Amino acid sequence: MDQRQAAHTLEVIRTLMERTCQYRLLTAGASLAAGTLAILGALAFFYFDAADPVAFASVWGFVFASSLMGTFVGTLMRGREVGERVWTRQTRMVLLALTPSLGAGLVLTVFFFARGEHLFLPGVWMLCYGQGALATSAYAPSGIRWLGVVMLVLGALSFVLGTGSSIAMMGVGFGAGHLVLGFTLLSEERRERAIRLYRSVA
Repeated sequence: MDQRQAAHTLEVIRTLMERTCQYRLLTAGASLAAGTLAILGALAFFYFDAADPVAFASVWGFVFASSLMGTFVGTLMRGREVGERVWTRQTRMVLLALTPSLGAGLVLTVFFFARGEHLFLPGVWMLCYGQGALATSAYAPSGIRWLGVVMLVLGALSFVLGTGSSIAMMGVGFGAGHLVLGFTLLSEERRERAIRLYRSVA
């Protein structure tokens, strides 16, 4: 076995070991779709008044619901592709890790809307999302960890800059952040396909 083949074999072994503890059903397509939707949502406020709570809730509600649906569909398709069940131990651990930040985000969303201060919510959402992403970093791909850190920084920055910049920060955080994550996951998916092809012909 030459040096190149040995290195490739070690890469295969490392990937197989990672599968035992990592959640691998997060897809590049879902992340790219979520990022695109977030950017379009931010751009929509060139036409809608962000200060209007109905317009604000309608746009971001549509973005979040569509992103969630895309993630669900992408997860099902990814599970079929790699031959894994969707409801696994890793899935349960990820959902358990996300629950506190999702719950906090929901409570704070209701609170700020009730006070008529919904323009503070982009900062709140980014902080909660960042905490959730870091909580899942032990089980999720490495790109999630970096996205979590970036979201925490951007969430704090959103409060510093004030409500006038909150929509733009949403576009940067949820939009550009998910696009970068999507391209990172796309690279990993291509690597996994190459490894599966290698195993099939080896």
